[in-house]
Amino acid sequence: MQVMPKHARHLSKSRPRPAALSAELRSVLDEARSLERHQRLEEALVKYTHALSLDPKLVHAWLRVAYVFLVGLHWARAIEALDTALTLEPGNVEALRFMAFARFNLGDTEEARRLIDQAARRSDQSAVWVMRAWVHSSIDKDPARTLAVYRDWGRRAADPLTAKAQPLVVADRDPHRKLKVGYVTADFRRHSVAFFMLPVLEHHDHDNVEVHVFSSGGRDDITPMLQRHTKLWHEVAELSDEELCEFIRALRIDILVDLSGHTLGQRLMTFARRAAPVQVTWLGFMNTLGMKAMDYRLTDWSMDPPGREASYTETLFRLECMACYSPPPHAPLRTDPPMLEAGYPTLISLNNSVKLTHEMLCLWKRILDRRPDARLVIMVKEHTPDDAQAAMQHRVEAADLPLDRVFVMHQQPLERFMELGHIADIALDTAPLSGGTTTLHALWMGLPVVALDAERGIDSSSARTLQGMGLGEWVAADPDAYVDIALRLIADTDRLRLHRQQSRALLRQGGLMDYASRVKELEKSFRIMWMNHLRGDKRDLDLRCRPEADLPDTVGMTERLVGA
Repeated sequence: MQVMPKHARHLSKSRPRPAALSAELRSVLDEARSLERHQRLEEALVKYTHALSLDPKLVHAWLRVAYVFLVGLHWARAIEALDTALTLEPGNVEALRFMAFARFNLGDTEEARRLIDQAARRSDQSAVWVMRAWVHSSIDKDPARTLAVYRDWGRRAADPLTAKAQPLVVADRDPHRKLKVGYVTADFRRHSVAFFMLPVLEHHDHDNVEVHVFSSGGRDDITPMLQRHTKLWHEVAELSDEELCEFIRALRIDILVDLSGHTLGQRLMTFARRAAPVQVTWLGFMNTLGMKAMDYRLTDWSMDPPGREASYTETLFRLECMACYSPPPHAPLRTDPPMLEAGYPTLISLNNSVKLTHEMLCLWKRILDRRPDARLVIMVKEHTPDDAQAAMQHRVEAADLPLDRVFVMHQQPLERFMELGHIADIALDTAPLSGGTTTLHALWMGLPVVALDAERGIDSSSARTLQGMGLGEWVAADPDAYVDIALRLIADTDRLRLHRQQSRALLRQGGLMDYASRVKELEKSFRIMWMNHLRGDKRDLDLRCRPEADLPDTVGMTERLVGA
């Protein structure tokens, strides 16, 4: 069973209402909670089921049963438990929130929006309002409305903590000294962030920056690969957000970088308490965070061209290229399109299935209708074939896709995922939420990627990647163009073969794999932000300035009090 899906941190622990529970029932619940804390979720489920055998009307136990099913991506079983909880306690906020999450993952986006709005009318809990922001922004791609819903969360959850934060003492204001940079993440494991950050950790100049990692996530075989490049690695999962803030302050970190945003394991409430003089968000979350205490967002000119500033609460700092890409070590390349051997073309969707919309499925149907020999593989995030089928069957039928030519594949281990270029010819990107790391993986496999252009960064990631590699011909301005691009590619096997032969060279020659340049630019951006901080402004917001040529007037001061 997966540890937790994205946003599951916000499916937080409920507590039973005060009641006259028997000693046996209290003991069973205590055991269940202990097992849950240690991620022994299947055993916890057994205990919660035992608790319900003692008291079938215990809403708290029904909610925890639902939570375990949600974490395991068993949507239908979670909904059954939540239906029972809502029957016993209509309007229960946690049940409404959990139900919204389940419905969204089954593609019932409007019902998810109705449920989370209902929960928000009843509660100011952070978890409710951040899920509301996530649901709304996933459905509605308008940048202004996206900003509004995340600000709704920030005003309730983060900004009050910022207003009450203790002043931060910055004792050493030397503009040239080695900067202490801290990365805060729960994703230094088999996660997309790890593929971006491994080259960064490898190429940092330790004469220029002292690198700290604050890890609040689990460990796997990828973690040691990252950890070997950082001596100052801190496991902080057991620290509260307030304790982590105090710890970071005690280390006198200068630049604190959030790599999670509103995802699993995030520590945004540490940032809200002003843990460091300069606080930056990067990579982990492409929408605005909606909080006042996050000073900067690292981006680039293609992802956020001039004029996009109004869409974020963070100040945009533009790099030449906002990320690095490190391909997985196991990725065997097939140099000929599989359709030459199979006799038919295979299209594949590799993105997180939460990004699949009914409109996208209908768009793919148009491609299949015009190529009656084409097959479509849809990979989803559920862990078993049965769960994958249960999650997608009704959605495929609702879009009237040809059932004999559509295949649903459950989540694959990374090594098998990187072999999917051996069965697929073309990857189809999703909209409005596009692929990120998945698109880069697909290109590394030699797959062309068909993408829709968009305005928001979270929607245009694939389009900007393709354009940056000189593959803008695969970026569609509208749905009709998307269909036409896919059909042209299917018909041009020579182009498919040529791309497979050239795709890795294109990536290696591009900015994403020029690791030394990317990290040098990153360290320069940190120095510029530090200079801005010393001056008390945000005047310089890209790499065109020379920090050493414009020293602030405050160099001689020995300390400064920094508020929110």
